[in-house]
Amino acid sequence: MLHLEKAAAVIYQQASKRPGFEDLNTDEKWQEIALDKERVIKTLTHKWKGCISLIAELKEHPDVTAAGIADLPKDYRLEKLEGPKADEGKLLEDTARAMASAVLDVALAQHINR
Repeated sequence: MLHLEKAAAVIYQQASKRPGFEDLNTDEKWQEIALDKERVIKTLTHKWKGCISLIAELKEHPDVTAAGIADLPKDYRLEKLEGPKADEGKLLEDTARAMASAVLDVALAQHINR
């Protein structure tokens, strides 16, 4: 089970140790943590099996539902990516990235907006 909320807490905790972080405004804090957030997402989605697992786990997460991110279409086929959904895995990766980002954004917002 992934714990993206815990990952968000670690991202924020590490960022808060940087000199001057607490003096930044909200937008600057988001900019400061953007690279760390992207590293977490990239780690989770760099292989198709990881994307598939991530989507399966997050597709019913309340933050994903609230963000309006849909599950993969029923006719999406990864095997050799044949037919109209042949996109070299882009939809798979984009969906997994969007779901992870939605969960991380909500969790990070709780830390930033304190």
